[in-house]
Amino acid sequence: MTIGGSINLKWAVRISPFVVMQSGGPFDITAGNDPYGSTLFNARPGIAANLNKSGFIQTSYGLLDPNPSPGEAILPRNYGRGPGQYNVNLRIAKTIGLGRERGAAAVSGGGSVGAGAAMQAATGRGLGGLIGTPITPHRFNLTIGLSIRNLLNHTNAGPIIGNITSPYFGSANQIAGSQNGEGFYETANNRRLESQIKFTF
Repeated sequence: MTIGGSINLKWAVRISPFVVMQSGGPFDITAGNDPYGSTLFNARPGIAANLNKSGFIQTSYGLLDPNPSPGEAILPRNYGRGPGQYNVNLRIAKTIGLGRERGAAAVSGGGSVGAGAAMQAATGRGLGGLIGTPITPHRFNLTIGLSIRNLLNHTNAGPIIGNITSPYFGSANQIAGSQNGEGFYETANNRRLESQIKFTF
């Protein structure tokens, strides 16, 4: 689920939240060996039934057998479930009017719909007072903004290790996602602040 938008507050202040939430994805649980001699280590463990047999591994998914016996039930594919992910971003902007004030005709742009919505945002009338681009009645507008990426400084786990013989089974040894061109992980726990200045006339 993705939630985003912009809300204009008093004094030409705008906040723009952007939230991304994702349920946990499935992952395959493997035995950690090659019991079938296929040179592929993707065999799934058996579901322990004969408790007299040794070598079982206790997991949060039950008692599993890394060396299943013939006829032993095998754990289904993608039986594991990883943790959910979320990321919260927020932008705050303040617009300052400069220069002389424009007349109503100049602001409305001769009756154009887009400019009329901007006038509503400036005066607080109608839906334009809540959603839209902040503007002042002045000829020039200076907007100072602050973007906060990963507001909660939350770490999202990467691929889950499904090998039941690994000491890291059920956890991740890397974070989700990949670096952008600036070396920043959108899903990591390194909160990032960016400032912007925009001048319109």
